[in-house]
Amino acid sequence: MTGCCAANIPHGAKALKTAAALVILLAAAVGALCQPASPSFTKMGNGLTVILQEDHSSDLVAIDVFVKAGSAYETAKNSGVSHFVEHLLFGATRKRKAGDMDREMESLGATLDGRTTCDYAHFSTTVSSRYLAKALDVFADALDNSEFREADVDRERLVIRDEVARKQTRPEAICHDLLAKAIYGGHPYALPVEGTRESVQSITRDDILEFYHRYYVPSNMALMLVGDIDKQSVISQIGQLFQGISATAPSTSDRPAVSRPVKQVTISRRASFKSSYLAIGCLGPSGTDYEDVCATDILLTYFGMGYRSWLSEELKAKSGVIASGTVDFITQLDPGLISIDIAATNANIPKAKDAIFARIEQIKAAGLSQAEIDRAKRSLLGQYAFQVETVSGRSNNYGFYFAVCDPAFAVKYPDCVQSVTNEAIKRVASKYLDANAAVVVTVGPDMEDSK
Repeated sequence: MTGCCAANIPHGAKALKTAAALVILLAAAVGALCQPASPSFTKMGNGLTVILQEDHSSDLVAIDVFVKAGSAYETAKNSGVSHFVEHLLFGATRKRKAGDMDREMESLGATLDGRTTCDYAHFSTTVSSRYLAKALDVFADALDNSEFREADVDRERLVIRDEVARKQTRPEAICHDLLAKAIYGGHPYALPVEGTRESVQSITRDDILEFYHRYYVPSNMALMLVGDIDKQSVISQIGQLFQGISATAPSTSDRPAVSRPVKQVTISRRASFKSSYLAIGCLGPSGTDYEDVCATDILLTYFGMGYRSWLSEELKAKSGVIASGTVDFITQLDPGLISIDIAATNANIPKAKDAIFARIEQIKAAGLSQAEIDRAKRSLLGQYAFQVETVSGRSNNYGFYFAVCDPAFAVKYPDCVQSVTNEAIKRVASKYLDANAAVVVTVGPDMEDSK
């Protein structure tokens, strides 16, 4: 199927009322045909979570696998091992040689993608529905039979070391790492996802296998299929392909609770960048604090996301204090990091910091105007709509919420955003954006190293 087509509308004055009625009826019918079915959530016999959504508007199917196995499940000693697994998973198996999986997927007109975060590893592709069985076989083979050969470990070690080195050329990445270390302390969210140069060099094949066997088990994974599928037949395919994966429960992670800072911490670093950079970090809500997450999303959308944001309009366009500014907050299983990041001249860094904290205090007292709230909601929900208009976007969305809270929240998120009030915005501003519990990082050519 190639999607929904427009209806032919009668023309002429005598047909006007008939045409209007037909437009309404046909629009409703077409809308119903185009609307994807509600997602289904199934727990397989071995513990694998399967999330399916039928959408026959095209012949595409998105395949996503999320594994609760990110850097938050590591220690300083094996920091980067989850990212190492991601690099190696679609390599050699007992039935496929190294490179076969990539070539096989490319022959289907698809590519394999993978990424690692603090909370999860994510593997995905999008294929024509007629190739779904072949693509699922590749995923099942990788998840169950990867060999992690010594030669492949050594090859990817060089690739990852290069990634670690290149990260040090990006000021926003340096600022983020400094914020994370200061805010999270002994919690593994303080560890860089890709590891350090020393940890990557010392990780062995045995370390990789231990992590893989510990966390890559069905009860710790979710498989999402969104698109041109038949739920009943695809459940049968999944049962045949994935039921062989060991049903052993993952070992529990002993990561500590996150403690909120009790005073402001300031850190500066000298770096040979053309501009100076300021990053203000605060501890935000955890993924299960749904109301706080949605209110925080709206507040931060107003503050620093998009060309109409407060940072862009007030500090960049009107006053010229900053060259650029953004706000970042990723929902995570444990309390996430809120960061306000700006680039400015060294002389303007203190002005920007004072203006940001002053605006936060105003929001704590009075909140935002209704127009500001409505604009932030439109912007946020517009981004959400853009994300979920594709099968891959929806599939990714279900998997993300599986990893950080509850996959069902992916469907509830728009209503949660719409329900946010100004009182909720004032509450989260007071709860999470506390200048006296913030970490303030400055990086630039004229800074003096501290901390």
